[in-house]
Amino acid sequence: MNHTAARRRTCRLALAGLVGTVACARHSPRAASPNVITITATDYAFGGPDTIPAGLATLRLVNAGKEPHQAGLVRVDSGKSSAAVEAAMKAPGPPPEWVAFVGGPDVVLPGDTANSTQPLTAGRYFLVCFFPSPDGKLHLEKGMFRWLVVRGPAPPAESDPAGDGTITLNDYGFEIAPPLTAGAHTLRVANAGPQLHEVMLLALAPGKGAADVVAWDKGGMKGAPPARPLGGIVGLTPGRRAAFTVTLAPGRYVLACFVPDAVDGKSHAVHGMVKEITVS
Repeated sequence: MNHTAARRRTCRLALAGLVGTVACARHSPRAASPNVITITATDYAFGGPDTIPAGLATLRLVNAGKEPHQAGLVRVDSGKSSAAVEAAMKAPGPPPEWVAFVGGPDVVLPGDTANSTQPLTAGRYFLVCFFPSPDGKLHLEKGMFRWLVVRGPAPPAESDPAGDGTITLNDYGFEIAPPLTAGAHTLRVANAGPQLHEVMLLALAPGKGAADVVAWDKGGMKGAPPARPLGGIVGLTPGRRAAFTVTLAPGRYVLACFVPDAVDGKSHAVHGMVKEITVS
């Protein structure tokens, strides 16, 4: 083969490779981008849309109230009335089997924001805040409950939220991989335990530790908290996954779950589901 023919053959192969690359890029599926929905919390109500599309959804909670707030996202898998659902949520003990906790941003202080990303299928949902007021009453008892309808086709399996770290929930503890460092993170949360769990992230006040957080919980969360809440995921039914983003400064933090136990009704934090970590 002479040099001219060799050059022509090389050019044809290069062109074919380029076309193949373009074709692959054209047909490669893109990662799903979540729909961003802003939820505004006040004392004691949620503001936001009444209907959102199915798929991967990021709930952005803006706390415009004067008290700490969260926005739990719960799916109702039955035809129960609004009154029946609210009554079931206010009743002591574990939630009924016909609801599924699918995520939602956990507690932040007034003026702060939090977020959670989770896949949503079409159906009836509600937003709820279980955090107590200084008088000991849950915000739910003061009317902090709002229906939300999700419409559209089911999200594909690959739309589960991703992250640069994972927090696994179980009875009764947290597994973090890799260890958390200072900076911005998207943390994927998975409930591998047999019952409902949450993860609340708190920045410890100077001189305080995990034991102070448990004591504050036992006291009904009254008085000045020993840590500043930074969000997290309100609740996940076993097998569910969600994610949240947070920026961490160097310091000491606590991961905690305050969900009532399915057996004795005591907080999971009282059962030892608190984890103190140091971020550097």
